[in-house]
Amino acid sequence: MDIPKDYLSKLNGAKKLRITGERQELIQRFVDVINRERVGTAFKPVSWKQINGLLGHVKRLSDLYWFFKECEQGESFSKKFFGILKNARKPK
Repeated sequence: MDIPKDYLSKLNGAKKLRITGERQELIQRFVDVINRERVGTAFKPVSWKQINGLLGHVKRLSDLYWFFKECEQGESFSKKFFGILKNARKPK
């Protein structure tokens, strides 16, 4: 398999996320922690857009901080993260 000569420049030319607010910074923290746990597993890294979509219904920053703290206290950050979201979607 031949790799094109401009392969590295295409990777470096990817659009960087410009974090302009506290909410974006907090979502980036979620992404960083989840991706750190996924290194060396069969799971692909999550994107900022995926996590933002999952957390889109959480409007207040205080709720996001609470959610982050809850996930940190669990045995596995990502299991707690996706588990809480899954339980929130179940019909009652």
